Amino acid sequence: MRVEFSIQAWSAVAPGIQGPTAWLNWAASPDLPSGDLELDLSHLPAMARRRLGRLAKMAVLVADDVLQREQLTDLPIVWASRYGDADKSLGLLREHAVGEPLSPTAFGLSVHNGIGAQHSILRGMVSNAVCVASSQGAPEAGLVEALALLHGEDVPAVLLVCYDAPLPGEYTGFDESRLVEFAWAALITRAQHAEDSPAFSLSAGTVAPDAKPVDSASLPHGLGVLQFLLDAHQTTHSHGGWTWERLHA
Repeated sequence: MRVEFSIQAWSAVAPGIQGPTAWLNWAASPDLPSGDLELDLSHLPAMARRRLGRLAKMAVLVADDVLQREQLTDLPIVWASRYGDADKSLGLLREHAVGEPLSPTAFGLSVHNGIGAQHSILRGMVSNAVCVASSQGAPEAGLVEALALLHGEDVPAVLLVCYDAPLPGEYTGFDESRLVEFAWAALITRAQHAEDSPAFSLSAGTVAPDAKPVDSASLPHGLGVLQFLLDAHQTTHSHGGWTWERLHA
């Protein structure tokens, strides 16, 4: 399988890195993000902001940033992460373990599609909102789903939102990646081979001889994919049988 696509617009947020210039500088010399994290969601009602957990706020922030800059009101969105908002799920399990009653609202916000559902309601969006999880292959699973919507639904673009955070509390021992929270969104279109819409391909089952392997000790996989997409000097990137390639017009 080999599919081509372009990225029309993007946005990202992580501790200590915010804004396009800062992200492009980071992509040229990447390191594990650290520092303060500012999340300005003042465009949302106060009640909605209180319902969103920290990871949800990050995912909604980058999604809305792309939608607002591109003046888009409704389009399919694919939300991709390893575990979703695991902190909320763990909180419910702790309450259940000591016999406390569980809040239906808290449960509704903890499920894997909770972030996408809240965002759709807040923006009044009626297009497809799909949530996928694929352990260390979440970006690839999300992109495959986005491309299926792009071609199957005959829409001009699909927004892919990739977000992740360290597993909380008792789950920490199951986390195999370096611990950092992040979220990024990319507006996926059909491959255009234009200077303002860089084109890429994703292939499964083969690894290019010159593909850059992922160093699991340096970046979480989701951030490694973002670093490849932003660094124009990289031509290929491989992970778990998937190969990302930068195409030239």
